[in-house]
Amino acid sequence: MAFSPAEILDRLRRSRELGRLPHALLLVGAPGSGRTQLAWEIAAMANGIAVAEARNHPDIYKIEPESKSRRIRVEAFRDFCQPFFATSFRVGAVKTGIVLEADRLHPSAANAFLKTLEEPPPGCLFILVTSNPALLPVTIVSRCSRFELSVARPPKLEGAAAEIADATGDMLAAPPELRTAQALLLARRMQTHLRQIRERLEEEASSVFKEEKKRLGHSIDEDWIKDEETRMKALTEARALAARQQLADVVAERAADILRARHGVTQLHFPSLADESRRLASVLDDVSLLRVLDGAVRLRGFLNQTLVENLALEAGCLGLVQS
Repeated sequence: MAFSPAEILDRLRRSRELGRLPHALLLVGAPGSGRTQLAWEIAAMANGIAVAEARNHPDIYKIEPESKSRRIRVEAFRDFCQPFFATSFRVGAVKTGIVLEADRLHPSAANAFLKTLEEPPPGCLFILVTSNPALLPVTIVSRCSRFELSVARPPKLEGAAAEIADATGDMLAAPPELRTAQALLLARRMQTHLRQIRERLEEEASSVFKEEKKRLGHSIDEDWIKDEETRMKALTEARALAARQQLADVVAERAADILRARHGVTQLHFPSLADESRRLASVLDDVSLLRVLDGAVRLRGFLNQTLVENLALEAGCLGLVQS
């Protein structure tokens, strides 16, 4: 579940008052979500100081990718961690380390960090910030309290998301005898868009990789090439899975909007489809809409299992119209 930065800060403030502030946090949010500012606000709150003081505070440290390869190298990370094992400058301080773009940790740096998280120094707090948590080792993620940042503005309904929202509406508006066909059409459209998304992501990753190799020139080595190829492959897959999840969420939110409209809710998830949602709300009942929402949960479940994606989409979409 996603929360606003203010909600996350309030939760952590209450945890601090109860003496239960975690030793490691993972802030997950897209660029523009306020994730970096929130990290500094948490660091300030943990130390009982104003946010303006946090960036120059002797007990608050920050690290981010700085090398030519835009990775957080193990040497820099060890230097970053060293102060956490020394005496604090201030009694009662919470030594805080902010790791920006944590998914850019070099594997060696990630291993070093894991050892620190396994036996964290007392009175310390680490804040990892990323938009790609799937690129972090599971062993690190499992040792962090994770918070997803919500987007304050309504999502733009365009491209693949707009077409899937329309296809979902067509399925719901169809007569009962045609809904199975519309459900299969919805699955086909999702398959097509996901294939196109993967192709685009692979092309982008290949282009970025070639540009980076060109920029580094003769300073590049074989270990970097292997490491970067592995990272780009993992990043591409993580982004493709995120896009797949987004399309499944569109199906659920489309049905939920119609259900909201049936019960007089004016603030809908997809404002641009508000008129169509109200029209469908006048001809559909709660039972059929709740059935679609249950089906959307099963669709997500199928996609999260190790099934062939096309079969998972077909089975999940057919489940949307089953009685």
